[in-house]
Amino acid sequence: MSTTSLKLPEELKQTIQQFAEQDQVSAHAFMLRTLQDEVRRRQQRAEFLADALAAAAEIDAGGPVYAAEDVFDWLHARICAHGTDEVVPEPVPVRGRGAKPKKKAA
Repeated sequence: MSTTSLKLPEELKQTIQQFAEQDQVSAHAFMLRTLQDEVRRRQQRAEFLADALAAAAEIDAGGPVYAAEDVFDWLHARICAHGTDEVVPEPVPVRGRGAKPKKKAA
């Protein structure tokens, strides 16, 4: 493992030491854990953004789009049906693949 030196302002060092003492760990362990937490958070954010971009691309390519109220109702029905044999039908898309054509006014 390589060594990295950081020149920290005195105030930051004191704050780190206080938090480390509260957590009953060394300042080194506190800083290491904090860096690991931030890297993990950044990775999760990058994955979230990649998923969002993929979902947007799917919609742009004609993928299904659902009304939020229909999705909330479906989720509520699934929660209520949990542990039963009840089958909860998925919501119908309002646009994209699987959407039902709009009825023409007479």
